[in-house]
Amino acid sequence: MNISNQVQMIFIPWWIRILVAVLVLVYVGLAGYLLHGGLIAGDKPDWFAAGTQLLGVGFPILLVAIVIAGASFGERSIIRRTEKMLVRTIPYHLQFIPEETRRFADFRSHSRPPMTAQRELAQVSLFMSRGRCCADYILKVPNNDAYLTLNLRVELNVKRANINVAFLRSHLDQLMAGEQFDGCYGDFLRGKFSHSLAIEALQAREHSTGEDRSTIAYAFNSEFLSRTVDGQDYVVVVASTGVSYDTVWNPSERVFFAQDLMFMIRAFMQECPEIFE
Repeated sequence: MNISNQVQMIFIPWWIRILVAVLVLVYVGLAGYLLHGGLIAGDKPDWFAAGTQLLGVGFPILLVAIVIAGASFGERSIIRRTEKMLVRTIPYHLQFIPEETRRFADFRSHSRPPMTAQRELAQVSLFMSRGRCCADYILKVPNNDAYLTLNLRVELNVKRANINVAFLRSHLDQLMAGEQFDGCYGDFLRGKFSHSLAIEALQAREHSTGEDRSTIAYAFNSEFLSRTVDGQDYVVVVASTGVSYDTVWNPSERVFFAQDLMFMIRAFMQECPEIFE
């Protein structure tokens, strides 16, 4: 692990950052006052020396001491950064699952891209307990005049990620009865998501043979799981993938994972939207 990665692992709480910013302002103001007094008032030569020492010696030592006292290192840092990724990075990108209404304009007027209208973003609710490496999300994705709902769990274990997509068993029973489908839940869902599952299987095969190491390749569990959560029965599709060892503290890897997850979930919802109604 290089020095850059070791520095990125350090987690500095927001209150430490605010405290450092306040101290910077106070120290710079005080040092500026002393330097100004030492230069303008000829009878106060010690002020200039005091201001110089304050900036050159005392200030850096104080900042380093504060950061070391409040920052998280090692295991604690990894846990905190995992929490941050689950509660901030991932839900931020999941909100962009819906396709938005395109408003074309001449490229010369695009000095800054416009923001997506709030009504065209997915509503993302999450549940996570401190210290855990997983989070549950409920996504409500605009679809014409209604919403599609998806239950998602992301388990992030440093170098491995598990994605759980849960389908309410009673809803599947209604769909299967309406289509007079006599098979099991697994066969029913495989038929609905045949294209998306085939693409992921191809990527996983290329990844395992070393042909393509630049993608996140999900391997879907051949057996669908049954889970009871909050008194409701679900059929769960589980996909697993290895991720870069520095994913939780490397910004580019975090964004890559979150955006790739968003694209995969979008593909599933677009292939068979009626499953999520």
